[in-house]
Amino acid sequence: MNTLPISLRRLPPAAIAAVMVAVGPVHSADARAGTPSFLCSKATTWVETTICSSARLSALDLELASVYANLLRTATPKSEPALTASQQRWWSSRDECRKHSTGIDCLDQRYVQRIAALKARPDYSAQRPVRNVELPPEPLSAVGEGWSKSLSRYVKAIRACLSKAPAPVRWVANAWDDTTYDEAVAMKLRGPDRHAWLCTARRNGLEVLAWHDIADQDDTLAEGPLFYPGAVSPAHACGKPLKVLDESDVHIGWLGPACAVVGSAQR
Repeated sequence: MNTLPISLRRLPPAAIAAVMVAVGPVHSADARAGTPSFLCSKATTWVETTICSSARLSALDLELASVYANLLRTATPKSEPALTASQQRWWSSRDECRKHSTGIDCLDQRYVQRIAALKARPDYSAQRPVRNVELPPEPLSAVGEGWSKSLSRYVKAIRACLSKAPAPVRWVANAWDDTTYDEAVAMKLRGPDRHAWLCTARRNGLEVLAWHDIADQDDTLAEGPLFYPGAVSPAHACGKPLKVLDESDVHIGWLGPACAVVGSAQR
């Protein structure tokens, strides 16, 4: 499964299901495991929790996601809007099953019918097309961890602090609301070698309020996830970082898991 980028935009719950789709064909092992196209640990709605409670519904959800993804890959600029709107309406209609005495059976029937309808389209192919289409990114507010869930609120302040740095910033290790000032964000930045700084800026990014070099101080602030600014994937990142898009879908950096801070030669 390919990893999709993550976005600072907040997508409606129905769209999240499309974002989490498996971009390759559905394998039988996945169906047996009862894994839907979204993370059950993030399930909040009646539809999501009902799907996660049923291995069959989970398998149907994953199959539908794969069928829909295949159609998106072959859709033309003219046909894609209609396909997307149709799928959005179908996602929204699923909640009607909550009113039925047998909600699970209702969802089962709707999934079976929807899968059949999409597969019956003349533009559907079970084979993965050669041409790739980038699906909508996952919303960071839904899949982020720790402080990164608030990255959309902090990004302007981060940009202000990056412009203040005396050396290239390799990653932002943490960020939080700073109540010392009005509408301010504090953050920990890491530079080359053992350089580290604490920066506080207005949330709107118009002013840097405080700057401290902490490279030679007792550094006990928690780190992670790590935000790597810039368009180029960082070779020194821990794990496999995910591309981060801002609210205008402009690539602004990468997000990776936390890791131990060691000497620059090992980074």
